[in-house]
Amino acid sequence: MVDLVVLGATGVTGRQVTLYLNAHPQGSRFTFAIAGRSRRKLDDLVSDLSLPKSIPVHVVDVTDFDQVEAVVKTSKIVLNTVGPFAKWGPPVVRACARNGVHYVDLTGEQLFVRDIIERYDYVATKTGSIIVPSCGLDSLPADLAVHLANNALKLLSEDTTSPLQIDTSTSSYDLHGVTSNGTISTIVLTLGSTPKHKLVESLRDHYLSPVSGRPSPRPRLKYAMTIPSTRDVLVGGYFVMTGSNRSIVQRSWGLLEWNFLNGKSAEANSQRYGPIIYDEFLCQKNTFRGILLTLTLLVGFTLMTLPPVRWIAGRLGVKETSKNLDKQLQDGSMRVINVTSSLPSSSFPKPVKVETVISAKGDPGYYLSPIMMAESALALLLNTEELPPLAKQGGVLTPAIALGDAVVKRLQEYANFDITCEVIEGDAESRKSI
Repeated sequence: MVDLVVLGATGVTGRQVTLYLNAHPQGSRFTFAIAGRSRRKLDDLVSDLSLPKSIPVHVVDVTDFDQVEAVVKTSKIVLNTVGPFAKWGPPVVRACARNGVHYVDLTGEQLFVRDIIERYDYVATKTGSIIVPSCGLDSLPADLAVHLANNALKLLSEDTTSPLQIDTSTSSYDLHGVTSNGTISTIVLTLGSTPKHKLVESLRDHYLSPVSGRPSPRPRLKYAMTIPSTRDVLVGGYFVMTGSNRSIVQRSWGLLEWNFLNGKSAEANSQRYGPIIYDEFLCQKNTFRGILLTLTLLVGFTLMTLPPVRWIAGRLGVKETSKNLDKQLQDGSMRVINVTSSLPSSSFPKPVKVETVISAKGDPGYYLSPIMMAESALALLLNTEELPPLAKQGGVLTPAIALGDAVVKRLQEYANFDITCEVIEGDAESRKSI
């Protein structure tokens, strides 16, 4: 048995995960295998990346459950890169849940996550399987930013019986990289094969949460956010992954809220976010470009309802998996700035603001996302004592609830992520880093 198995290793994302694991500084502390549909492509990958002969290679067809379960049983954690996940993911999650094997992926598909919650969450809690979807750009940065802000507010609270709670939390994404074929394929599949009523339902608030909360802001033409530490104003337009990211953040909120409502313990109360309203946008150079982005997406999604347009869109994006692409993906960058405001309290009559920044070099979708997913898996494997309390119950969780500070520390120590969290009490002159 190995510790990790990379499913879909010959694809662009799977290749990057394999490359990262093979060169990891902690490589002596874990073993991993690779799996894919084509033996020829797997052999080419082994040769291309000069992988050790000791790494097991599995040929598996994800449409054959028996084959999937046989591979799953050979490992402790599955790193699934085979998308679109709504089409290929459920059998993998089913096999993991049945056999007590942990699971991570980098999906941005709310419909898929809702499906595996309904079908496999209960089973996973009984076998101890920790299922963590959305461990890439969708939706780990958003989820961890709110998690870190909440931790900062709780540390600041003088009254531990009534700690500071979150009122609003907004993230600005500044992304530079190549077009993600995985995202395009997911959109094409979703719009082409999902009944309209299910699409509409997937966009509702708290779609993945066990409880409902405050309504989210409606999409709008332009977005703006003031950075507390500098008073700079960031502007932008609608971010195509807002629905997915918000759903994951709201599930994190809902799982903590559900834990409190069913236990009423002081510890559970200290972990709750509060009545959070979460929003985000894609940063642009000026307001005009932000409005243009929003209008372009509106027109684009409208056109994507037409089959010929979906056919063309499905052939866009990155498909190459060569060494040249490996180097190309090291270019680019990601910078996520989150500003979270607290509700007023007796100790802090004015809202406290927390400014969290998560940044890294590399293509956000195809270079950084595989790294985030790999470190998420390694946190489950190597940092078990540091995982949040709810992780130990198993089930379909979120990056913040399953991994928390453990994956934050790993990204900082091993993946060159720059992650900072700063509390600003009332104004920019009164602040401290967490």
